Amino acid sequence: MKHTINFKYNKKKVIFENFELEIPENKITVICGHNGAGKTTLLKILSGIFPSKNDENLKKVKGWLVPASGGLIRHFSLKEHLDIIKAEKNTSWQEAFSLFQAETFEKTPVRKLSTGQEMMASIIVACASNSEFIYLDEPFASLDPNNAENLVKILKNLRKTIIITSHDLYLTTEVADKILFIKDGKISWQSENQLDVEELKTAYKDFA
Repeated sequence: MKHTINFKYNKKKVIFENFELEIPENKITVICGHNGAGKTTLLKILSGIFPSKNDENLKKVKGWLVPASGGLIRHFSLKEHLDIIKAEKNTSWQEAFSLFQAETFEKTPVRKLSTGQEMMASIIVACASNSEFIYLDEPFASLDPNNAENLVKILKNLRKTIIITSHDLYLTTEVADKILFIKDGKISWQSENQLDVEELKTAYKDFA
């Protein structure tokens, strides 16, 4: 799906102007860039939290955003969140539930979970949603190495369009079908080829 994004926080600070973005459907796109490059803002625009003028395609997308903070209701448990969205039994979220060993914290209020557990719970809820698009903001940052690898497995098995922001170049090469860097409100580099981490590091130094 193609987007032309225009967004500014105020009259003086333009973040994206005629920003052309094409997201391959049913693939995993990873967005990289330095802090402050606009990655989180872009996810909020794509998910409909922030408005972008004159992009009709954004109105057609039903997306679920998992922010870096997790984003769940603090006094509800994972089980209660799944009940609220009336999660049907399906392999997508049940695989995530199993790999994350969520039975150990499914009835615990979110406010009592660790940062990693909250992220895992948020990902399970996203997988259980009926959303066509899933947006994940720095999902690897709060996960230990084992659960980060589990997330790679989960995402590869999801038959949805997934957009991720990440600073982890190794896991980016593991999971991405498409990688793009953003800088100064523009795409500075992108690739749909399979890259190893050293190639991606070189590209990051040159273009991010």
